Amino acid sequence: MRNTTFAFLLLFSITLSAQEILTNKGNRQQSYPDITTINPAVQEYVNQVSITNLENNIRFMQDLGVRNATTEIALQTQNWLIEQFESYDSLEVSVHYFPYRGDTLAAGNVVAKKVGSEFPDEYIILSAHYDHQSGPGADDNASGTAGVLECAKILSQIETKRSIIFIAINCEEFGLVGSFDYAQKCAAEDMNIIAGFNLDQIGYNPPSQVDLKMGAGYSPISKKLFDYYHQVANLYVPDVPTFHFTKGDHYNSDNVSFNIHGYASLYISDSEYNADIPCYHRPCDTLGNGVNSLELARAFTQATLAAAAELANGWLPPQNLSAVSNITTVKISWDETPQTAAYKLYKNGTLLAETTETSYDDHNVAEEQEYAYLVKAIHAETNIESAASNSDTTVFTSPLQIPYFNDFETNSNGFIIRNSSWAIRNSNSRFILSNAPNGSGNWSFSDNYCNVVEMKWFSISEDTENISLKFDFFHNIGNSMSAYGMPYLVNTTCFLEITTDRKNWHKLAKFQKTAPNWQTYQVSLNEYIGNPFVQIRFRFDSFGPWTISNTKQFNIDNISINFSGVGIERYEPNYFKDLIIYPNPTNGNINITTFQEQHYEVSVHDMLGKKVFQQADFQDGNLNLSFLPKGNYMIRVSNEKHSIAKKVLIL
Repeated sequence: MRNTTFAFLLLFSITLSAQEILTNKGNRQQSYPDITTINPAVQEYVNQVSITNLENNIRFMQDLGVRNATTEIALQTQNWLIEQFESYDSLEVSVHYFPYRGDTLAAGNVVAKKVGSEFPDEYIILSAHYDHQSGPGADDNASGTAGVLECAKILSQIETKRSIIFIAINCEEFGLVGSFDYAQKCAAEDMNIIAGFNLDQIGYNPPSQVDLKMGAGYSPISKKLFDYYHQVANLYVPDVPTFHFTKGDHYNSDNVSFNIHGYASLYISDSEYNADIPCYHRPCDTLGNGVNSLELARAFTQATLAAAAELANGWLPPQNLSAVSNITTVKISWDETPQTAAYKLYKNGTLLAETTETSYDDHNVAEEQEYAYLVKAIHAETNIESAASNSDTTVFTSPLQIPYFNDFETNSNGFIIRNSSWAIRNSNSRFILSNAPNGSGNWSFSDNYCNVVEMKWFSISEDTENISLKFDFFHNIGNSMSAYGMPYLVNTTCFLEITTDRKNWHKLAKFQKTAPNWQTYQVSLNEYIGNPFVQIRFRFDSFGPWTISNTKQFNIDNISINFSGVGIERYEPNYFKDLIIYPNPTNGNINITTFQEQHYEVSVHDMLGKKVFQQADFQDGNLNLSFLPKGNYMIRVSNEKHSIAKKVLIL
């Protein structure tokens, strides 16, 4: 019950902002193989990494001049990168364009995709930004871009089961703009990105550091990926050990954009030593100064290549395990794993069952008890046991009775509070559920963490007409990204999420920055009518340097689920999933396919970025460009949200 002494607090209804809701699965539950022995084929790829290639590519980029994201030099760099990727075998090359300060930059992200032979919809991303704001940028980040190019050159020559995307990113230096837009595109398409490896500065070793070593940083959702990468890197490149940053994760590179959208991605870098780099963001960042160890750059490239190659062709553990309560049992299920003879299911660390199925009903459960489940696969040919799947920890409970209401005056009934950050707090004689119960005033936590509070599950009958969730809240969330000059990102967010299977959590709303007064939020649950299992949670995520603390406070009161509905908006961004140009090369008559039902604009640009043709209201089909002089052009398709381009040669 609301205390009348809080009459001065502002109360109003919050409507859902469609632009803020982007639901995608991400890969928070992704698990990785346990690599303990060297694969001779992967070792051969690792041995092919060439210092000469790295040096030549770094030198070419530094000699272009200042690769400021908004300049013609950035466009020249983009076109050179297109040529490099196109010179490698089996890569589909395109340019992903994005807006910056209201205008679409002439130079975009260069995307080179190698399609997997067995699992083409499972992606591994190798990324590096190519822009630099104030100098030649040899270490920052021609070195990382050269590393991605070298990986692409080698891995393009082999068949991989999974797809690999090599991406050279523009506009990192102005706030991760290019990577954020691309990661948002991936999320809008709900792409299954199983791992991201982001190389940013890989060629500087401080003279005081006698032995070479390689650093990496990660967010909470990337911890398993780091463990995998750490294992593989030290196996294949033992002379240059890999370690986790000791001075904080320096979480200000393009991996953050993917983390924010739910994808595991690592920050692979020499930037542990940024404070010790005399040429960092200065004109002296050249070969010999900024890049003073090509051996270190090679080691970073070798480690990244080995990790990507092992994943691209490896046997992964079972994925997407979930444990769902019903009236009498907990049902555990997971995705089928290829080449598997049987599965071993574990409960609280003890073997529960061995089965050839991909689900199991656990009848031996007790009310309000917590159980952690995971599964391992047995290989059909080798009988080897896989690494563990993700673990799902669930509390077996009876379902909530709907309608439901809780003002937290006497209890937390209806909530499963396992994280010590969440608790019922008495605030000025008002009882609320808070993620920051142990302080007064403002509460600060270090960045790089995740905490969750779940409601108990419930069913929604098929004959329900309208049902909605409603609650009061206020929050105060700091934003450490501003400390790094990144105004486009907010790295701390509280999400309201819902699931029907504990595998896919759909975002209903997100809350950021500050709303210091009590407000009321209501959202329709009509989309979930007829589901026998529905569960709601609040998830507090923060990505950033663990050395920085910020206010992260979220408070809930008067929460209810009632049989009355309000409208719900869905954010459905209109992205081009692909652009196919055929034939290429062409005599001028081409067919353009985007698989887009809506009309869009098509334009043609020469390699200096000048627009030589434009047609609005175009739809997939034929386009005659035979009137243009022979040469290379960029064919670009655009709509109100997105733009993508590929190169075409007119003969």
